[in-house]
Amino acid sequence: MSADRFDPGTFGFHEALHMAHVLAELVETRLCEHPAIQANPGWQNKAAAAARALQDLYQAIGEVHLSAEKRGHLEA
Repeated sequence: MSADRFDPGTFGFHEALHMAHVLAELVETRLCEHPAIQANPGWQNKAAAAARALQDLYQAIGEVHLSAEKRGHLEA
């Protein structure tokens, strides 16, 4: 697998950004709100931490994406 296929501005890079968003949303809406998770404070904390970690990942990838966009390194 070629690393340049996943550099900022590539489809592969955008795909990682998109998947981080999708997974964060899925964890927040399906896992964190699940009655079994909500009934157990320890599980609630772990699920919330997983959701925060995915949101942090999304934000970190997004910052690099925006930086590349400002430098004009995005594919047309």
